[in-house]
Amino acid sequence: MGTVFVALAPSAHRVPQRSIEASDVERSWKLLETARQAAIQRLAVIQETTTKELGLQDAAIYAAQAAVLQDPEALRDLKRRVVDELQAPESAVQALLDHLSRTFEQLEGGDVKNWAADLRDPWELVLRHLHDEDIELARHMGEGSLVIVAEELTPTLVVRYPRNKVAALVCARGGRYSHGAVVARSYGIPTVTGVTEIDIKALAGESMVVYGGEGRVLVGADQEQCERALVRSAEVARVSEALAGLAEEAGRTKDGTPISLLANIESMHDLDLFDPNTVGGVGLFRTEFAYMERPSFPSVEEQVAVYKRVLDRFGQKPVVFRTLDIGADKQLRYFRTPEEVNPSLGWRGLRLSLDWQDLFLMQLQALYSCHEFGSVLIMLPMVTNLEEIRQARQLLDSIAGCGELKVQFGVMIEVPAAAMALADIIEEVDFVSVGTNDLVQYLFAVDRDNPWVSDLYQPYHPASLRVLQFIAQTCAKAGKPVSVCGEMAGQPEGALFLAGCGYTSLSMAPLFVPEIKAILREVDMEALQAVVSRACRATTEAEARGILHESSEDAWAKVLAMVKTADSRSNPHS
Repeated sequence: MGTVFVALAPSAHRVPQRSIEASDVERSWKLLETARQAAIQRLAVIQETTTKELGLQDAAIYAAQAAVLQDPEALRDLKRRVVDELQAPESAVQALLDHLSRTFEQLEGGDVKNWAADLRDPWELVLRHLHDEDIELARHMGEGSLVIVAEELTPTLVVRYPRNKVAALVCARGGRYSHGAVVARSYGIPTVTGVTEIDIKALAGESMVVYGGEGRVLVGADQEQCERALVRSAEVARVSEALAGLAEEAGRTKDGTPISLLANIESMHDLDLFDPNTVGGVGLFRTEFAYMERPSFPSVEEQVAVYKRVLDRFGQKPVVFRTLDIGADKQLRYFRTPEEVNPSLGWRGLRLSLDWQDLFLMQLQALYSCHEFGSVLIMLPMVTNLEEIRQARQLLDSIAGCGELKVQFGVMIEVPAAAMALADIIEEVDFVSVGTNDLVQYLFAVDRDNPWVSDLYQPYHPASLRVLQFIAQTCAKAGKPVSVCGEMAGQPEGALFLAGCGYTSLSMAPLFVPEIKAILREVDMEALQAVVSRACRATTEAEARGILHESSEDAWAKVLAMVKTADSRSNPHS
């Protein structure tokens, strides 16, 4: 809840096409360069802060945006406009933005068009430095909280204003899985997008209430609506505090079925953000970020030092290390993968590792060397077929030598072909983990960041649910443990469905662990299995999601009642 502040995009400022005198060229170009360098420095600060608070993956977009501001072709275009055509600095940048917009509009889809907002965003930051209007206005809006209203959700919008002032973000455009949405979600900022023309209709200074979980926005909220929102906010705070106090309890259902809740970790920074006692271990450690944080490929010794720190933090709890998963949107600055028409379907993950075996062998050697420090599980990403798994296992065996393998060896199922071949694959591995984000994307042939087809990205469609049920049943039949480390595991509907399917552990961002533990403790396995059966028999996404939502809402109501009872016992006069 807060006061509306409309963050106009520079294009909304309608920067005029202003000319300059020939004698003013040098000063104008210097002014533009100063604004550009200020924007680059601002992005560097944002990247550093975001890395410390959220990890390297969420911060990587800001490094990419800084690179956009150093594009030689764009700089030549700007210099031509200022020096040759005598355009004012802000007019030249606006003309570049207009050109980019027209170019993106002409593209037919997919991977380039998707990043239009991310590529325009840094140049719009340059315009803001030339004008500095909205930032200065935000600084003078008093002590109250702001609901930032904007045309489009972009990464810099999320971090442009002091976070202690930002109550919520409401935008006319922006995908649920866009970079801006990912950063906002990581910071815990309630965000609603797709509110048509909200940047035009909302009035600066009026009250607004945002129910992020429901996607509901009350524009021009009256006193009664604001008072109800305050009560709701206080309730949420009390519940969060109560659940945090119970977070160290083991994960289980109401009838005692154990469900281990694990943590997804991007980098060493994450280890300082939560209590390891609240989780049963690490279900996904993204090792690529140990590479991305360095100026060159890390040596075996450097990798061992990183992996050992993680294992030391979790004692004898299992830690799943996913082998190097670069390619597509995760690149190393010192190693360029070839340009591909569709990198998401290209040279990435295990495919790259098997082609660059020297690199892969070094990582396997480092991981295997750590078995004496804790419970090491090695997981292969982007597996397509059985032959790849056998090839990787041979490389691991060449390091381990004869005798019993002292680490566990598993695969990440995110390619539909691997899911369908799981009955063969399961015989070759110790465990399976499902990456639902990519599995759903590939299953529906949908780029989850593409706003044109985002409605078709449906994790709760019956087709997706049946595949997940099939994977769990196949692993259960083979007596092998199976986990999920995708986003579904951290969502109430997803967690209940997966537990009912028979997934033995769920791995998620530590932020979601207390809530998921509490919900699971309010349901028994027989009821969950019935819900799973109904959802898988559904014929549409809406029907299946409705069944799961009803179940999660019922469980959440019981959690709230439990918290209220505990609260009344500890505060009998409240």
